[in-house]
Amino acid sequence: MDNLVFLFKSHAPHVHYTKQLIETTAKHNKDNIPVYLSIPKHQEQLFKDVIGTDGYNMIFDEDVIQDTVHQNWFTQQLVKMKFSETELCENYLWVDGDSYFIKDFYYDDFMYTNEIPYTTIHENKDLFQWMATKGTLLLDVLRSYKEDRDKVRNVFDRTGKYYDWTCPNLWSVKVLKHFKEYYLEPNNLTYQQLLSHVPGELIWYGEYLLSTQVIPIIPCESWFKPFHYLQQMVDCKNQGNTEDTLAMNYLGIVMPSKETNQLRF
Repeated sequence: MDNLVFLFKSHAPHVHYTKQLIETTAKHNKDNIPVYLSIPKHQEQLFKDVIGTDGYNMIFDEDVIQDTVHQNWFTQQLVKMKFSETELCENYLWVDGDSYFIKDFYYDDFMYTNEIPYTTIHENKDLFQWMATKGTLLLDVLRSYKEDRDKVRNVFDRTGKYYDWTCPNLWSVKVLKHFKEYYLEPNNLTYQQLLSHVPGELIWYGEYLLSTQVIPIIPCESWFKPFHYLQQMVDCKNQGNTEDTLAMNYLGIVMPSKETNQLRF
């Protein structure tokens, strides 16, 4: 069992993004951290045709979930949570297929010690500051942002600041095993039911970790620069940013794939 692996979750619409992700990982993965790519079984040949078979281990959503798959946001979140039960690793950085690396990275970028991964946790001020210039958009997003977190915070009786956990994210299998043993099973619940209540895998993992402190929380900022909106990326470029300037602070970039087919920043 590996101590740290990458889980790339993708599907057919992101196959060319995923090719880029695999290629940039191979270029910058200086400590040869193992890579797993999870896709729907019926898309196997498409991915092999486009990205080949080198540089990663292909697995299937159906095997991870142990059920049939109808590809959607719910399935994507469920695969990320259920991957903790595959016994392939102790910790995993899950990365969505529309992301890519822009600089060399090492094992120590992700692990504080062999037992303790870094935890991405922040208040999302960078995104909200940008959104504050866009008028009423901020109010709608903030309302939803707080409502979802309140639902999960109430479950675990947590008060205090509202936090966010950005994609990609590094998860400890130890935390998810504890979650299953001490919360899900005693309450006769499943990950599917949690996601139906609040569709946010990041919120569930993050709030549970904050509430239980199963592992020490060694905080860090996001590894990737995430672009939630196309205009956010355009504005970033107009400020004079390039991949080289972003690489001063980030290992990679998450593209706004809902609004563009553009592969790179």
